[in-house]
Amino acid sequence: MSIDNPNEAATASIEVLHVDDDPAFLDLTKSFIQRELGDVEITTVASPDAVLDTLDERSVHCVVSDYEMPGTDGLELLDAVRDHYADLPFILYTGKGSEEIAAQAINAGVTGYLQKGGPDQHRRLANRVKHAATEYRAQIESERYSTVLRALDYPIYVVNAEAEFEYVNEAFLDLVGYDREAIIGSPPGKIKSDEGVQRANDMLATIVSSAGPETQQFRVDIHTKDGETVPCYDHMAALPFDDEFRGSVGILRDATREQRQREELIRQNKRLDEFTSIVSHDLRTPLQNAKTAAEMARAEGEATHFEALEREHERMEQMIDELLTLAKEGESVSEPEPVDVGALAAEAWKPFGCPADTLDVADDEITVSGDRSRIRRLLENLFRNVDDHCGSPVTVTIGASSDGFYVADDGPGLDETDCESVFEAGYTTATDGTGFGLTIVERIADAHGWDISVGDSASGGVRFDVTVDPAVPVTDDVPVSP
Repeated sequence: MSIDNPNEAATASIEVLHVDDDPAFLDLTKSFIQRELGDVEITTVASPDAVLDTLDERSVHCVVSDYEMPGTDGLELLDAVRDHYADLPFILYTGKGSEEIAAQAINAGVTGYLQKGGPDQHRRLANRVKHAATEYRAQIESERYSTVLRALDYPIYVVNAEAEFEYVNEAFLDLVGYDREAIIGSPPGKIKSDEGVQRANDMLATIVSSAGPETQQFRVDIHTKDGETVPCYDHMAALPFDDEFRGSVGILRDATREQRQREELIRQNKRLDEFTSIVSHDLRTPLQNAKTAAEMARAEGEATHFEALEREHERMEQMIDELLTLAKEGESVSEPEPVDVGALAAEAWKPFGCPADTLDVADDEITVSGDRSRIRRLLENLFRNVDDHCGSPVTVTIGASSDGFYVADDGPGLDETDCESVFEAGYTTATDGTGFGLTIVERIADAHGWDISVGDSASGGVRFDVTVDPAVPVTDDVPVSP
């Protein structure tokens, strides 16, 4: 992850603390380093006792210290500083140096050891301070952004110049399902399609171009080890480089929830258009019929006109009720449970079948995962469809298929035109039907993520096939709603 400006650590102001018991030398060194480095802030103290207090009060990127000072020496001060600031650069700049002191300083872990001298030594000191402070600032920035990224817990990856994964974090491994050893050294094509890899390369080309943006965000599908496809947003940037391209870094964000919300919004808009059409067209017919019956009743006073008026009002009430049902049943199922379809069908059949009619549950175990009340409504509407279009006696069979279940009858069947239109809102061949019953069936199936189709049954009647993906197996320790 790069910082806002890849060279920020090198160009931002450097904060230096210089300690020496010679005030005149402090002033001279301060002026020289500021002239050499430009954007540098130097705080000077003449006593080692003031160093820790100064470090507590302000941000410092490098300490420059004399060796021989009253009451202590540079190495003792180094120990005191490192006890509180373990990684802070510490440079010894002394006029009392020796090989012995130099060896002790190196063993103690000083960042640099320089002998005091003329302009050349001051210039070396300035360069050493700049280098040490820049590295320290970069380390601070890296730790800061690492902390932020860990807190966000986004999947992060680094791809090197050879187009191989060089680094991935735990969140990335959790997303793709692979071990680190399987990812590191592999190409992005391991988790992306050819199209996804090409899209990423195209985006990276714009980033590294002279006029391109610093980052790009784009949609990409991530393919997990288990074969699942996870829609993601990829936020990509190039690693900082001068002349030679070093690779890219990216942060992935799971877009599954957004995609589902977008799909749900599309479905809602589709239902809104559907409702608008129904209200403007299908409800208009019974309303006009009711107006005509009311006018005839006022003119003639015949009981048949009042009966017609009542029928049309009842029909409008039924249509409004089913419109509300359409709106409700289209909502996605959020808390599914295992449901015994055969037992539920036997329960739902009771209000429909005549004494001569038969419900045949062909399989003892037909279990799916879904909303029990909505699955019952689906079955009731299929049984009502049989009741509306088949004479008695009729046999309705419900059984398991390879990928779901079916409901079939031995009635007169449907012609090809009916098969293509039965699920359309408002379509009906019954004289008193609203045309919403099978639309509700399809809407309930869609809310479960199922598909439903209609065709001929083995006996020449109608067969509705519900494709459940995936069907939920019944186990002894899973309670099943009847």
